[in-house]
Amino acid sequence: MSSRSNYHLLSRTRQAFFGHLRATGVLPIHHLVRIVLDKGYSARVRSAALRNLVVAAPVEVTLGQPYAVRRLLVRKHYQV
Repeated sequence: MSSRSNYHLLSRTRQAFFGHLRATGVLPIHHLVRIVLDKGYSARVRSAALRNLVVAAPVEVTLGQPYAVRRLLVRKHYQV
């Protein structure tokens, strides 16, 4: 790997996003929905909460689809 690609893997922005993923990963679904809807949170926190919401959604909602389709189904189901 070139040093440029290593820089992107270790960038502060990327590290911050993964920190938001870890922080929101322990929250229950109703809190994740509230964070996604609340414009007071940063876009990164809201996107991390949405990602964790997609992961935590039951199979009845996601229908076992690939991530992109699951995300659409979850947004529709939770109206976010």
